[in-house]
Amino acid sequence: MSVVVPAFNEARRLPWSLPVLSDVLRRLPGAELIVVDDGSTDDTARVAAELLRDVPDSRVIRLPWNNGKGAAVRIGVAAAVGEAIVFMDADLASDVADLPLLLAALEHAEVALGSRRLGRSADRVATRRLGSWAFNQLTRSLVSLDLADTQCGFKAFRHAEAKVLFGLSRANGFGFDVEVLSLARSLGYRIAEIPVRWSEEPGGTFRVVRHTPAMLAELARARRHAQRAVPAGPAKPTAWPPSRGRDAAGPTAGPARPADQAAGPPPPSPSAAAAGGPPPGPPPQPQPSAMPQEAGGIRGS
Repeated sequence: MSVVVPAFNEARRLPWSLPVLSDVLRRLPGAELIVVDDGSTDDTARVAAELLRDVPDSRVIRLPWNNGKGAAVRIGVAAAVGEAIVFMDADLASDVADLPLLLAALEHAEVALGSRRLGRSADRVATRRLGSWAFNQLTRSLVSLDLADTQCGFKAFRHAEAKVLFGLSRANGFGFDVEVLSLARSLGYRIAEIPVRWSEEPGGTFRVVRHTPAMLAELARARRHAQRAVPAGPAKPTAWPPSRGRDAAGPTAGPARPADQAAGPPPPSPSAAAAGGPPPGPPPQPQPSAMPQEAGGIRGS
């Protein structure tokens, strides 16, 4: 399993959230942790590298400038080698203890979503709850996604499907979730929603007034992109659990990459992704505008 954590100006919150996440992942054999610093203006990359110095199978990828949460997650997914790929927010607003439930859902679905609207375990202020409901209604009408919660920052994917979906995605901002899920629907992937415990943490980077207009624009683009990017119709889901070992998904060891080296090779073509199987060759590379660098200890021993 690979866990991708996008982080923008999180130097103050990482010292308490990363140790909690690291302790959980230590108990899961073969777990990989990737923190993607999205061009922070504080010491996010340095703090993360220090905290992960002695954590096996961990790394920090630093982007030279801020590209958006969607771009950060896409780059992390491109670098991930786990048979399951999870992304979650740096503030651990979603309870990491629910991670096994999310992974278990991949036994019968290619995509598993943590949902704050299912069950009664989400602690949110009234304004954020109302805003989430309004955005969900817009999503249902514009993109035809019959999902209770598209925006929860706690999602899991099977390896091959994650590579296809994020290789096709183009949204860089907070609306990237809708685009990825819309692409998943177009490809015929099964999507499971799992009730998770969630507690709103102070200091988040999302601002309703600032980011909502951009998210609405990304909704419209997501609808057009999903229709154009998957012209061949539904894809054939991969078998689960995979018959191949982890080494078949990608390298898990070896020398660290230089600081100025990209995270991976070129992205798959839409036609290859639409054909129904995992894209040939290695994982996709991020867009040229978001060339990552490795920061600090690349991997633990």
